[in-house]
Amino acid sequence: MKVLVIHTAENTDTKARILLLLEEMKIDALCFPLSFSGEKDLELFNTFFDKTALDKDFEKDILPGYILVISSLGGNWFDFLAGFSRCCRIPILVFGQEAVSGISHDFSSCFSFINNDASLKTYMEFELEAYKKQEAARDIIRAQNKLLKMGVPVTGEALCQCVAEGKIEELSLFIAAGFSPDTRNKSSIPLLNLAARNDRREIIKYLLMIGADLNIVSEDRGTTALIDSVMAKKYDLMMDLLQAGINVNSTSKDGQTALVVAVGIGDEKTIASLLAAGSDPDIQDSMGMSARQYALLFYKEKLGKFFECQEDGVPA
Repeated sequence: MKVLVIHTAENTDTKARILLLLEEMKIDALCFPLSFSGEKDLELFNTFFDKTALDKDFEKDILPGYILVISSLGGNWFDFLAGFSRCCRIPILVFGQEAVSGISHDFSSCFSFINNDASLKTYMEFELEAYKKQEAARDIIRAQNKLLKMGVPVTGEALCQCVAEGKIEELSLFIAAGFSPDTRNKSSIPLLNLAARNDRREIIKYLLMIGADLNIVSEDRGTTALIDSVMAKKYDLMMDLLQAGINVNSTSKDGQTALVVAVGIGDEKTIASLLAAGSDPDIQDSMGMSARQYALLFYKEKLGKFFECQEDGVPA
């Protein structure tokens, strides 16, 4: 959001105060000092508003969206600005009583009148909030258009497919287009789980960075991304999730923890890391068996060292 401040040399103090106010509101400002040199002033003014730039509906604004007049300009300039405002749909704000004198009654409806600094701040706060909402909507449209140009349908299922295929650029565009990082596919598998099952480590890092639910659960297996990563035998991916703080003792639909899964596939490195991260070896699954019990019953010689310090043993 930008404001073009039109002023004369006599109003430098007012200009400095207004620019400071706009800066505090984080509103960009451009200054256009008038010399009243006739055609030259008009020519310079028009360089601020190139027609080609005005036609770029969905591009970032590179030109002023408001004109703020803080000096008395004379009737000819205000008549010109009235026509300019109607043509380009750029609001013209007139600040203070000094600037009002040059405005004819016929064109007064083309301007918004601001009495003082407080009124200007209130006006610009309202406009800035509206601008942010409009810009957010434009960002969504831009992202959607980019996806369509890439041949990607703007649907939740297409997003899930991109995640499964590791397409991080497309993922970022879907997020910019308003999709949630916790989107699920038609089987109700969240993006984080899809990334874990397909070994998409960079996708997982990106999803976590933008606020995806770390402990979200898929409905097909009832698993978190941690359990899925252990099932897929993706150690590095599993470690990323552990370091991010995922619940190490979550259970699947069968009541199995990631540790139970690791024991089931006999993965010693994964077992050691899960235990070091606080995995509980005594959580029982739907069969009434825990990770330690499975280990001592089926892999006593191989895995017993991880559980031998525990008091529990093989069930009778």
